[in-house]
Amino acid sequence: MNNTPVIATHKIIVFIVFVCAALISSLFIYHASQKNIKPVLAADVGLIFPVPRDIKSFELAAANQQKFTEKDFYKHWTLLFFGFTHCASVCPTTLTLMDHVYKNLHDKYPELRVVLVSVDPERDTPESLLQYAQGFNPDFIAISGKIQNIRKLQSQLGVYSARDNTFADNYQIQHTSSIMLINPEGKWTAIFKYGLKPADLIKGIETSIGYSHG
Repeated sequence: MNNTPVIATHKIIVFIVFVCAALISSLFIYHASQKNIKPVLAADVGLIFPVPRDIKSFELAAANQQKFTEKDFYKHWTLLFFGFTHCASVCPTTLTLMDHVYKNLHDKYPELRVVLVSVDPERDTPESLLQYAQGFNPDFIAISGKIQNIRKLQSQLGVYSARDNTFADNYQIQHTSSIMLINPEGKWTAIFKYGLKPADLIKGIETSIGYSHG
């Protein structure tokens, strides 16, 4: 009696069993690995970049003729916001929010900084901008400078601004109202939407810092 067909069938069954076992093992390893993947932000909160983005060289001005460059982001977590002293509502709302967030996070992250960048250097000197920012919190940092230098930083972070001349002398500036998170290596690591509740922004910042440390 010829056993060749039986042997061939047996080999096929063994092969199929081997393939199934390999697939099951692969799926088990995959699902197990998912437990170690860091959570991402909810879409209505903001975005953590999978790879932090470099910030190229720039030079702006702080009060007392102090320079502020990309190197001032080093060794600190920084919350960065673009605004101006004559802002009607967006800036005061955001700076009030960041004051609350800063006070809640400072003990856990003592190196955390909040930096306001002017989009209206025609009216915002470094000194007047600092006075404005520190009206919300005395630890806040404010920087202004020549418009071309501000634009250089804006372009890297995708920040839009445009003058609205509807009110002539008391003009407003339409601008991006997001909050940026810069890591201690001076890289842009996350962005948060305007108008968040304090608890949501705090959670978003902590999630972003945890993701970067992971």
